Amino acid sequence: MRAANYVEETTTSIAGTSGDGAVTLTQITSTPRFSTVFGTQNTTCRYVIEDTVNKKFETGTGHVSSNVLTRTQPQVTWDGTTYVDNGATAIQFGSSPTSGNVKIRMSATAEIIASAMPPIQTVVSSGGSWDIYRLSSHNGGSANAGSGVALVANREYYSCFRLDGGGVLSGASFEVTTGVAGNLKWALYSCGHTGLPYAKIVDFVTTSTAASGIKTDTSTASWSPAGKVRLVPGWYYVGHISDATASIRGVQSTGFPVGMTPIGRPSSYGYSSRIYVAGNYTTGLPASPSLSGGTIESSSSAASNILFGLRVEIT
Repeated sequence: MRAANYVEETTTSIAGTSGDGAVTLTQITSTPRFSTVFGTQNTTCRYVIEDTVNKKFETGTGHVSSNVLTRTQPQVTWDGTTYVDNGATAIQFGSSPTSGNVKIRMSATAEIIASAMPPIQTVVSSGGSWDIYRLSSHNGGSANAGSGVALVANREYYSCFRLDGGGVLSGASFEVTTGVAGNLKWALYSCGHTGLPYAKIVDFVTTSTAASGIKTDTSTASWSPAGKVRLVPGWYYVGHISDATASIRGVQSTGFPVGMTPIGRPSSYGYSSRIYVAGNYTTGLPASPSLSGGTIESSSSAASNILFGLRVEIT
């Protein structure tokens, strides 16, 4: 899920029955648009649509790609008469509204207002090890450092990550416990309304797994898209695929408390933290994962909970 300030557009074309479908976005002069802050890649976000003439509105979650907003999950609607906040369906705004009458924006909504833990400190330790690379908050805490998990080459993995404090993503890390000559491609994904990885946010720099040790990536200028990334609190996924069988630090539910994740609890052994599906290292990680035929791992397996770290700062 992505968010940004002062983003607003209008529209003259809405698909579907009387305008209850995808919204083609039109820039408002001198106002930043969705593609200004997110680019044209597929991006999950919250939206607010307001008909300023007929006094109707809709909030929900959806995704924006190439200046088109797809309304995936309407959450709250007002049609001028009825307020719906449970089981809402898309409002009909008309298929060809006059430019300026219907506004589409990113704005704080009641559904997301809650207290959140602040980002981790980044001053005292200066990033010498794992100290400023936050682990997923669903991991809990344990004295057990976790075991090495052997990767399967040419397999796409998607590991849950819960971020409790928003800020700017300026680095990412993982630990190789047993080095094997090869490389790992990794990327950060949004979590869709289904609880599954949805759209790629950023590709990190491909990292060698030949030597053991903690691997950190702060080369934001070499990320794709380049530059630091602003994140809001919420669930994300770290996707990764390797061309070798190196082992990465992971943990088991028996040695590390694991909380509920968007994937749920697929077996009696514990909550799942990772999904995998057959992939191709040369092709790399897709913009939007296709998990058809994939496998949900139980956290009874060390492989189900890889310890990725994200460096998220308030700047």
